[in-house]
Amino acid sequence: MFYLKYVLKNAALALQLLRRGEWRRVWAALYARAYLGAYYLVFLVRAPFLRARTPVGPPATLKVNTDHPVAFSSPDHLVPHGTKYNNNTNRKFVLLMHEYFRRAFPQSRLGFMDLGCSGGQLVADFAALRWTAVGLEGSDYSLRHRRANWRHLAGKNLFTCDITQPFRVQRDQSDLRFHLITAWEVMEHIHPNDLDRLFANIREHLVEGGFFIASTSSSPSVIDGVELHQTRMSHAEWQAFIARRYGDLEPADLGLKIHQYVRFDFGEPSFLVYRKRAFSPEVVAGQKSAPARL
Repeated sequence: MFYLKYVLKNAALALQLLRRGEWRRVWAALYARAYLGAYYLVFLVRAPFLRARTPVGPPATLKVNTDHPVAFSSPDHLVPHGTKYNNNTNRKFVLLMHEYFRRAFPQSRLGFMDLGCSGGQLVADFAALRWTAVGLEGSDYSLRHRRANWRHLAGKNLFTCDITQPFRVQRDQSDLRFHLITAWEVMEHIHPNDLDRLFANIREHLVEGGFFIASTSSSPSVIDGVELHQTRMSHAEWQAFIARRYGDLEPADLGLKIHQYVRFDFGEPSFLVYRKRAFSPEVVAGQKSAPARL
């Protein structure tokens, strides 16, 4: 029933946009859907070859240490809408990131962490390319209902965790750092008072030269009378906020188009792309590689 309502809602929105003459936005949305579908097939073909060229590491056990395994006070746990329905990925994004980071960190076992991972498909796709991939979700809805990838990846790659509280991700009892951390339609769900702790977790878990990428929205999102978007800032406001507080994060450009991100809104295409400043000459040299592009 949800998916039927979703289709009807989007069809109604498309008609409204066409009546207002915004046919370019409608065309962009249709193109993006076709693009995502095409790269679903491309990924199936390319993944075995990319996996074969990636060294096989020793078996590893992943673990998340936290005193807050569920974000009990979060509206998204009280009204679990996103984690109940979403299982988004963009396999072109995965392929581009694999290309870029394999080139930038040729000797490293690559690590990926997705904050607010919902159904965990993005994590599963990175894991399919032999990344050490971890997804954290504040609500335990998907875990309890064993939906989507939680059926077979719970406790292995997917974990529940309040990302606004201290946590540690470990591999074989050693603290793990990641080359890429993402948060898709997550930042606006965080209360302003919790942003500093969230960014502390992000920065602590990034390797030098690693990237943090997120989508943001300044619009409201009311579900069952509950406002889920607790921090509604424009893209410029997010940039100013990060620049004032987190000097070790520098703006970066990976050359991605709007439809190459995992979650996007053509009405408000707002993305945070930041690199953790690298102080090692070797890492700095690695970052001079050409950015991933279409």
